[in-house]
Amino acid sequence: MRVLLVDDHELFRAGLALLIKELFQDAELLHANTLLHGVESAMTENPDIVFLDLELPDGHGCDALARLKDARPSLPVVVLSADERVETVGRCLELRAMGYVPKSSSPEALHAAIVAVLSGGVFLPAASIAGLRRGIDTAGAARESGKAQPTNGGAEPWDAPRLGLTPREYETLAWLVRGLPSKAIASKMGLEDITVRKYISHLLTHFNLRRRTELIVMLADKGITLGTLSDTDPSPDRDSDADGRRRIG
Repeated sequence: MRVLLVDDHELFRAGLALLIKELFQDAELLHANTLLHGVESAMTENPDIVFLDLELPDGHGCDALARLKDARPSLPVVVLSADERVETVGRCLELRAMGYVPKSSSPEALHAAIVAVLSGGVFLPAASIAGLRRGIDTAGAARESGKAQPTNGGAEPWDAPRLGLTPREYETLAWLVRGLPSKAIASKMGLEDITVRKYISHLLTHFNLRRRTELIVMLADKGITLGTLSDTDPSPDRDSDADGRRRIG
């Protein structure tokens, strides 16, 4: 596992690196102290996951995340920041981050974030999930619908039948969680962009949600992971009939 740490404070990076090595002995740590260096490392060093500070000398706030995701859309990025405001967390999710870890978090939270993201899931602190849910109109109704599944609890990734999805919808969801825009997902799946947009629309309807951000919050809240996908998965779209599907609330 190769972990890229993008933070301009050398002492903080060194401490974080020691902690990650303690949690994951086989981890290889890459360091960058500017956004430019981070983007270059993301493009050339093939990291498996990136931890990104939002306050960098050459890229402040969410601009840093946007630039990194533009350079490597499918690369999992977890924001590591002292800013714990719900508005900032939500903005990072909109910019396709796969997780958010406040710098005040415990080592256990860092471990959980790495495990979740590398398993095709999303990590958000509980306080952020609660705050983000308050801004989702459909969340209360979804929780009260009686259709919610138990959290994953670190078990195997959820498959398409368990989520009530077709194989193509499931694949779209997995790429969407990873942070790819619809055009990049279409390229990965060998489909037209309009087709992928229809799949995304179906997913939002299926989960009774309206936006990708709400979908990410729901997955983080329920601990749903989707595993990893190869860059080319030509699996056909089977079982396209929506009749009898189970909905996850």
